[in-house]
Amino acid sequence: MGELSRKIGEKGEKLVSEFLSIIGWGDFQDDESINCHSPSKHKRASAQKERTTHGIDAFFSSRSQLQDFTLENIILSVKYTNSAYPVNPSSKFKEHLKDLAETVECFMKSDLRAQNNEDYEMSGIEKANDTGVLFWLSNHKESEQDIVSKVSNINLDKTLNFSTIHIVDNSRAAFIYNSINYIRNNFRESDYYFHYAFSSSNYKDPEIAKYGSVLPVEYLTSNIIPFRLIDRSNKKVSFCVASREDFSEETINRLLYLVSDVSQDFTGDFVFLFPEYDPLKDDPVLKRAKRLKNDKHKSLNIVVKSYINDFRNLINE
Repeated sequence: MGELSRKIGEKGEKLVSEFLSIIGWGDFQDDESINCHSPSKHKRASAQKERTTHGIDAFFSSRSQLQDFTLENIILSVKYTNSAYPVNPSSKFKEHLKDLAETVECFMKSDLRAQNNEDYEMSGIEKANDTGVLFWLSNHKESEQDIVSKVSNINLDKTLNFSTIHIVDNSRAAFIYNSINYIRNNFRESDYYFHYAFSSSNYKDPEIAKYGSVLPVEYLTSNIIPFRLIDRSNKKVSFCVASREDFSEETINRLLYLVSDVSQDFTGDFVFLFPEYDPLKDDPVLKRAKRLKNDKHKSLNIVVKSYINDFRNLINE
């Protein structure tokens, strides 16, 4: 049983390692160990001795592109199972979250954090965010894939000391992976980058770019992911938005408003990716949205696709 458990754990870490490479987090450190600064408080229920260390499955750090002069320290925990997600996941979720939250708490006092922050000392960084990411993944294809929605309203232990923890389940990992994979396979003549939204939080830092190859940690749990597609031959730019929500009149109108506002200085070519898009049923809705948007602004080139691999998508080609 121990050998099987070890193999499942290794498979989960390999899967997450490949996923991190896809989102531009390839230079992560793995299997780090830090000292526990609260041995009694963080003692495991099943353990007889006080806790001495915390294991970090992966650690990634980079300059934030969404917050001025900020370093993102990201502590990742990988929980991978060969079984289905629990029907009632609250108890197991709290267990996973508590383990990561306690690791983040001790990371904030660790030599790993001190050394990493020191490495960025001369780059204008003024503060650091210490963010947890829990990859809770299942190899069971027939079980419920969106487990986060089932635990979104649970009451957490108020003694836990952390700022932000992002939860990535099968459903959210699939959304990110399928979106990127669709772009890779269908826009082979273009390089793709993640678009970095500008706001009042990231307009002062001269080191912040407009787009790049590193997915901001905030995008892990966003229902939309913005991309820039740049044609290698003529440098033509298209703005692409992948949506986790299904295609609807409300969704396409909201996204059209968003993209025409943020991209007006670099393109009028847009690609929208949805889980499903049926041209026979949805084309009238899309045409109406295009007409209304083009009445108010310059003519826009709008393409809508489904990023889910299904033979019926051939009708879109």
